[in-house]
Amino acid sequence: MTAFPILDLLEQATAQPGTTDATIKSTGTVAVCRNASVSVTNIPALAESWSETVAALLPQRPGDVRQGYTTIVKDANARRYRMTISANRQGEAISVRPLPKSIRSPEELRLPDGLKEYFTRLQGGLFLVGGVTGSGKTWTLASLMKARAADAGGKFITIESPIEFEYEDTTTAVFHQREVGVQAVSYSAALEDALQEKPNVLMVQEIRRREEAETVLAAALSGHVVAASIHAYTASTAPQRFLGIVSPNLEDFGARDALASCLEAVVLQRLIPGFEGLVPIFEVLYFRNDRGERLASLERLVRQGNWVGLRQEMEVSKRFGMLQWEDSLAQRRREGLVPL
Repeated sequence: MTAFPILDLLEQATAQPGTTDATIKSTGTVAVCRNASVSVTNIPALAESWSETVAALLPQRPGDVRQGYTTIVKDANARRYRMTISANRQGEAISVRPLPKSIRSPEELRLPDGLKEYFTRLQGGLFLVGGVTGSGKTWTLASLMKARAADAGGKFITIESPIEFEYEDTTTAVFHQREVGVQAVSYSAALEDALQEKPNVLMVQEIRRREEAETVLAAALSGHVVAASIHAYTASTAPQRFLGIVSPNLEDFGARDALASCLEAVVLQRLIPGFEGLVPIFEVLYFRNDRGERLASLERLVRQGNWVGLRQEMEVSKRFGMLQWEDSLAQRRREGLVPL
């Protein structure tokens, strides 16, 4: 039995605008998500050749996939896909996310006005980018990192699992990328090593565990610019989510004080169906005003754990560039990108 040409299938499926991900099951089911709608088909030949297909597609995967295995796969045209294989009651499934060939600019991604400049000016502290899986967090971080490298230069260290975007060194900026499980044994070990290398910016792809959150917090407190992604639903509750990883019962007041003193910004994003594919909308929470001064009121709310108050503060601080979902959606409607 020969392997099914799954990469040819993916190339055709993801070439259409608005395609964000696909799921391939050992039963032969192929589900493609396009503009937030799922289209499902069944390919018997895929089910019949599943073992051979997976062996050809993911030759380095471990034998035990109960915890999932994620890697980057390239097709014949150098198109890259992030793939995660895991077990389910019917057998196995591969979740596929197509990646762009190059890092897009903040303008191409339609990032909020002023966000690139705010990130480029940072001299230290924690910059969080949040959202659900597949909302474009990694794309936003990559875009901001590349933009800062072009405008300010410096040494950039990334800790990722896997490495989704490949940065290019320039005459004023150098990138040092590490993949957990390949160039580093763990996130925490990679973070500890990175702090010894005097980076101007440290990027952590995803904060999931306590040791990662604690090390990120320590790096931000030590004066480094730390950009990290996290799963969260709103900008005002992202600090709560971060603290929940550090201390699940949220009773670690020391962690609250530490986060309040080093948190610089929170960006939350979602993708919604538009006229020409998915359109991003954002929430932005800044901890500095337009003169670069710290906003003591926001620090106090984080120390108190007052997340409702934090959202209310976003409403009254729009003059500093803060943005809420409703305002971002209204802007997209004015731009003619989404229905009224």
